[in-house]
Amino acid sequence: MSKTRYKNQKESNEAIAKAYIENNYTNSQNKLLLVSKANYGKRSSNVCYSAVDDKGMNFYEFNNNAEQNLMLIERYEWADFSSVTIDHSIAKSVFTFVGHGENRDITIEVKGKEVEQVIRNHSSMEVNVVKRPVWTKVLGYRSQTTWKMFMASTVYTLILLFILHPLLPAATHNFIMGLALLILFLSITGLFVGLIKPKWVLPKFKIKTRKRVLFSYLYLIISCFFIAVAFTDGESTSTPASTQVSSSQNSVTVSSKKDGADSSKQKVEKNDSDKTAKEEKRQKAEEQAVKEEAKQKAEEQAAKEEAKRKAEEQAAKEEAKQKAEEQAAKEEAKQKAEEQAAKEEAKQKAEEQAAKEEAKQKAEEQAAKEKAEQKAQEQAAKEEAERKAQEQAAKEEAERKAEEQAAKQEAERKAQQQAASQQSTPSSSTSNSGNYKPFENDPSDDQQSNMSCSGQIKGNKNSKIYHVPGGAYYDRTQDNIVWFCSEADAQAAGYRKSQR
Repeated sequence: MSKTRYKNQKESNEAIAKAYIENNYTNSQNKLLLVSKANYGKRSSNVCYSAVDDKGMNFYEFNNNAEQNLMLIERYEWADFSSVTIDHSIAKSVFTFVGHGENRDITIEVKGKEVEQVIRNHSSMEVNVVKRPVWTKVLGYRSQTTWKMFMASTVYTLILLFILHPLLPAATHNFIMGLALLILFLSITGLFVGLIKPKWVLPKFKIKTRKRVLFSYLYLIISCFFIAVAFTDGESTSTPASTQVSSSQNSVTVSSKKDGADSSKQKVEKNDSDKTAKEEKRQKAEEQAVKEEAKQKAEEQAAKEEAKRKAEEQAAKEEAKQKAEEQAAKEEAKQKAEEQAAKEEAKQKAEEQAAKEEAKQKAEEQAAKEKAEQKAQEQAAKEEAERKAQEQAAKEEAERKAEEQAAKQEAERKAQQQAASQQSTPSSSTSNSGNYKPFENDPSDDQQSNMSCSGQIKGNKNSKIYHVPGGAYYDRTQDNIVWFCSEADAQAAGYRKSQR
């Protein structure tokens, strides 16, 4: 698209840019939503235009002297950014895109809120809008620079003054001038006091510095001065009533003198009486004028006092309000501190409770573990005891079987001896308690009838095992019995004690 065509059509630069962008999007898969003038910062010093579509944003550089007026310099895809911070003002909106790479700052003129709506509807970015008071969006206050705000406030005050001056009635001009002078005096006083103690004259400002005092009260001084100068035309520039009356009376006197020179004596006398009457009238007029002037001064003094009283009341109200705000802030801080302390105490109690429960759980686990170990030990001891009992039982059973086998063999041997000899004579022997020779009785006899010591130890001759009274095999042992008077006699004879 050549520049000749647009020059012939005498179109504006914005219309040229919009037509070019619409033509450029004809074959594009993206849907063009709006076109706006943009500021690309340091990347381009020429005028730029932004084309916002459903997938992203194109930036074009405009050059009116080039063959092709617009040139695409960069494109932003919504998907490349995770969030955007938007700062709206009256004439422009600053967009700060935050993504995986470098952050991008773009200024969109006029259509900032429309671009914000497109981002909300067609992207998944997190949108953060900077909230700022309306007055910070006004020209001169956007940068928050002190001297710029001072100049802007002064200019806006003068503009407002020139607008209100012809609209206000002339009767109010004196009052406004007096009020302006009063505020001017108070501002000068506040300036000198504030340069010494800034916090005394800046009750509602968070930053209480001498620089703030200088700019604030200098603005009030300049504004009140211009107001007083502007409304001085409200004072009456005419001569006082007494002067007017005196002048008129003098003119009458002069005229009467002229008439008296031309008239007769009678007219002179008449004029003298008229002069006396007029003199009295003039005196009364002067007294009335003095009264009115005194009344006017009294009213002005009353107005000044009323303005001063209202200013003092306003200052007292503001001071009370400030104290109330400070008290509310202190109470709020105290409440927050108490809530924080309560939260910390609750948290500490919860931690202590959790620690107690954990200790209790550990104690229960330890007790359960010890109980399980004790049960395991008891079970092992029980199993060990059962095993030992089984081993003992098996051992005694083996001894019993051995004794029974020995008894059987002895019985067979005796039966053979009985068969060999038809008659056998039992022999008996007696021994003293100190003799270790055992007594052997008849196999069929289990009584110690021939023992002088009445021994109670019963031994088996074949198994060489002796049994004590109360033993498991004491009464069962009936054959091949050898009696002993004591266990020592049995052990000396080579016998061992039965396990049961």
